[in-house]
Amino acid sequence: MLHHASTSISPRRAQRGGTLLGLIVGLVFGLAIALVAAMYITKAPLPFMNRFQERPSGAASGAANWNPNQGLVTGGTPAPAARSSEPGAVSSAPLSPKAIESLGQPPSGVVQSGGATPPPGGNTPASTSAATANLQYILQIGAYSNRNDAESQRAKVAFTGLEAHLDERMVNGRTLYRVRVGPYASPEQADKAQKLLNDNGIESAIVKVSK
Repeated sequence: MLHHASTSISPRRAQRGGTLLGLIVGLVFGLAIALVAAMYITKAPLPFMNRFQERPSGAASGAANWNPNQGLVTGGTPAPAARSSEPGAVSSAPLSPKAIESLGQPPSGVVQSGGATPPPGGNTPASTSAATANLQYILQIGAYSNRNDAESQRAKVAFTGLEAHLDERMVNGRTLYRVRVGPYASPEQADKAQKLLNDNGIESAIVKVSK
């Protein structure tokens, strides 16, 4: 009787062992299938995800090329130049003799030194010498918009032993006071006076005028 009981229990244990082994094998097989499926999904391209990824790239390029000022300023239009100072503002700083020439044309009969245009062809030496005899030479030291500055420069010239005078003139709608020395009858006299001024640190320019 004991032998019959033992033989009836062993098939049950075998059945339980087979069921447990089948569950383990099924779990391993399911994990393997899930792993293969996960690897396939991660490597395979997804069309919907690619579409959503491509759109931001186009939007980013459009944002990079977007010009907020488009329509307001054309690409070839240069920036407006800075506005100059008001025409009525006049500086009282002295003007150098070379800068005086740019303030306007000299009065009638004045010929700039060193830049006289040659007379038309056909002039004889006699006519040239006669024209030279009708010229005078003036030393122009500076031009000032403030009369007090011109008087101060005139006093400096007086310390050299030369006598200067003020020549008032309207240039571009403003009054300029020119400090001048002369006139001299010959260029040699003008050169001598100019050298005296240069030795005392005063610049000047020789201007030829008609008598």
